[in-house]
Amino acid sequence: MNRRQKKKQFKKRFGINPPRGISIKTATCTMQHREKVIAAFERIKKAILDLWEMIKQPALELATALKEATTALISNKEKRRRQYAALQVFQTKVITQQRQQESEVMQIESDINISNHDRR
Repeated sequence: MNRRQKKKQFKKRFGINPPRGISIKTATCTMQHREKVIAAFERIKKAILDLWEMIKQPALELATALKEATTALISNKEKRRRQYAALQVFQTKVITQQRQQESEVMQIESDINISNHDRR
């Protein structure tokens, strides 16, 4: 049986074309056990969701406690250093925006000068 015939047989049996990335034999095997695979993944999904519900509250409490501990351990010197670093980042952003606006203004002015020069 050639590939075309196998493809037609697959479509007749399962109602869809076989996927392109794998062989028809593998696709047929997968489609035969499709219900078992779907059921297994549903059980895995349910188990993960149940596990998350069990550990969600303790994990959130742990995250809150760690956040409080790290903020309590940061010294005033470190706080000032972080604020200074954040201020420098902000200043560089402002300066780059100003330069960009200035370059846009210069471009507009040069375009106006060029159009005025053309009129003469």
